[in-house]
Amino acid sequence: MTDLATFTAAALDQAGDGVIAIDRDGIIRVWSKACEAMFGHTAAEAIGQDVKIIIPPRLAEAHDRGFFGAMERGHLASDGRPRRTKGVRKDGSNVYVTMTFAMIVDADGAAIGSVAVAREDVREG
Repeated sequence: MTDLATFTAAALDQAGDGVIAIDRDGIIRVWSKACEAMFGHTAAEAIGQDVKIIIPPRLAEAHDRGFFGAMERGHLASDGRPRRTKGVRKDGSNVYVTMTFAMIVDADGAAIGSVAVAREDVREG
């Protein structure tokens, strides 16, 4: 039987949607294969980087307010509702994605990060 960590990694890499997890400092800790295809960064390039590598510069300040506010409050304003937004690929081009966010909490219920499931939105602009 495959160990849990190997099984989990395989499940993430074979999921059709992208999975990104960031710690409470906004650093990417999980980057699935679908994220590689969607944003152009390999896992080796993305993991350890600030999540702002996929956030357009004009949206970075709003992202920080929302994300760091959520870390302080311990909950997200979106409450798991899908949200369409713009991302930026490694080559600098824009990509529209629909993302669903959830908090990652520790055993005591304290916010330690966030996970997003991302699907490329093929609608124009």
